[in-house]
Amino acid sequence: MQSYGFGSGPVYLSGQSDWYAGGQAAFIRVDSSYRGAVTIRASQFGGDGASTIALADQNFPEAAVDKERQHGFQVVSATRLPGGGLTLAADGSPSASREWFGLLSTSGPGCFAINADGDNFSEVIVIWVNPGAPPPG
Repeated sequence: MQSYGFGSGPVYLSGQSDWYAGGQAAFIRVDSSYRGAVTIRASQFGGDGASTIALADQNFPEAAVDKERQHGFQVVSATRLPGGGLTLAADGSPSASREWFGLLSTSGPGCFAINADGDNFSEVIVIWVNPGAPPPG
């Protein structure tokens, strides 16, 4: 898989090049080279711990799902974990990369970490979130 997004792999956070607290579409992508389960947790990185981050399920039109399939992604759902995390189930398909569609929002600006843990890796994806809603366009 082409490494499109934030992260060193095999898990990537994609969907935006700049993040805003007001909430935006977010995609968690898992390279086809890793087929095990992935646990995702998000938290504020540094700071005073007063800001929160949430990853919420988001339904996208079937046309968007079809487009992702054409690009080699299998769109998957996630199991919610206590405390706001999520798990993407293991996948038996050796050719498709997995992708979860969601919404990333925070209670304010700051530096945040997306922790991705699998059977043989642990990855931290660090993003900066700007204040307010994303600009139009």
